Amino acid sequence: MTEEKDPFWEKIAEKFHGELSIDEEAEFIRQIDDRAGLLDFNKAQKIYDQLTQIGLKPYQESGKSWEKVESGIKGDQLRWLKVFVKYAAIIIVAFIAGNMIKLFTPAEKEIRYSEIRAPHGQMSKVVLPDGTRIWLNSGTTIRYPDRFTAEKREVAISGEAYFEVARMPKNPFTVKTSNLQVEVTGTSFNVSAYKDDPTTSVTLVEGKVELKDNNGKTIARLNPGQLAVKSKNNSNVNIKDVETSFYKAWIDGRIFFDDQPLDQIATKLERWFNVDIEFATERLKNYKFTGTILKNKPLDQIMQALELLAPIRFKHQVNATGKDKITIYKRT
Repeated sequence: MTEEKDPFWEKIAEKFHGELSIDEEAEFIRQIDDRAGLLDFNKAQKIYDQLTQIGLKPYQESGKSWEKVESGIKGDQLRWLKVFVKYAAIIIVAFIAGNMIKLFTPAEKEIRYSEIRAPHGQMSKVVLPDGTRIWLNSGTTIRYPDRFTAEKREVAISGEAYFEVARMPKNPFTVKTSNLQVEVTGTSFNVSAYKDDPTTSVTLVEGKVELKDNNGKTIARLNPGQLAVKSKNNSNVNIKDVETSFYKAWIDGRIFFDDQPLDQIATKLERWFNVDIEFATERLKNYKFTGTILKNKPLDQIMQALELLAPIRFKHQVNATGKDKITIYKRT
């Protein structure tokens, strides 16, 4: 049993394919002048346009077009509508889900930074959000975030600090100083980068360390038991093997000196005991010492020990309203 064709829809099909004669075209225009005919034509036009947009444009050869368009309307239109509804539903669901996520997911908090300073004459200890432990020597400042991102762990220091970094191979830990950057994944090391010192030094106790300049360029790699010293005036890095226990001794209240001039020792004593040390003559600064100083000993006792090792003497002036002053003279 064949389905009865609608004469007006047949004319619409022929209109789309340019198959109407002049007289038929005039008759067709009269038919769509009434409201019902115009509505039917507009529906057919939308279907034809959609079929064309998705690549299902009906055949263009002449001949009866009803079967061609009818199959497009009943087959391709239906398939197109199914595809359209399917993807429209996906878009709508995704849109709703996205907005629901925004609605129920708390806004990510702004990262806040903390700054801790160990005053002269004192030490401090900091535990970071990832579990990294840091000891700050006297006169050291550290700046760190209240949380780390998935991409990086980064802190900045001025002074001297000993790090025991929590191991996270996929999330490197970076220590920034004014002179260089230290990048690690899980490592113990000491960094000395005081603003007034002419050099920055890094001593690796365990793990691996990569040193970079402030442009991110790698300038050195260290193995355990090595000390790297970089001058602030040039890009040269000097690396040597050392006894690392000496360079972390300050954590336990000891200062180790290895053939160091007196002026460098004086600088450390100033930080440890919060005093000012002056030299009567410049030549006195060049006396070198090797040994260990205990922080829990009185400063005067330490100075007396230095007097036994070099031709110097000292004068201690107590200042009730500020720092005490130590003056070093040549012993006569």
